[in-house]
Amino acid sequence: MIKFLGAALLALSLSACQNSPSPWYQAYGTTSFPVAKDGMAALYIVRDKAPPDAPSIPISMSRHPIGGLTGSTWMRLDLPPNPYDLRAFGSDESSELIITVVPGETRFLLVQPKGANDAQLTWLSQEDGRRLVRAGTQVGSYYNP
Repeated sequence: MIKFLGAALLALSLSACQNSPSPWYQAYGTTSFPVAKDGMAALYIVRDKAPPDAPSIPISMSRHPIGGLTGSTWMRLDLPPNPYDLRAFGSDESSELIITVVPGETRFLLVQPKGANDAQLTWLSQEDGRRLVRAGTQVGSYYNP
């Protein structure tokens, strides 16, 4: 029994000394990841790494500009349950995504260039979205009561 306890203690000690966190921790971290406010939905719009000279991708919601994203940046939108018309703009064209959010949910969208003159918004998994948020820099937030 003492040998078993010693082996268990050694295993726990070694696992505590690991330098690289598990993929699960990198994506979800602790329970402190900001979630939706009461009665609202949290929508994160993220952009992955981009070349330093890549232009910002402007985002609008219902024809109102809400900001632009450069490489490794993100914004959070706190929204009441409703449908929303989101657009990502390239130099000549834009792509539209109509979404509906429900209270209590946290969702992630990726904005990225699409061809030479357009940009697009696509859904991200919770794991990928949280990973990109944790790796990036917040550039804005938007609250729509």
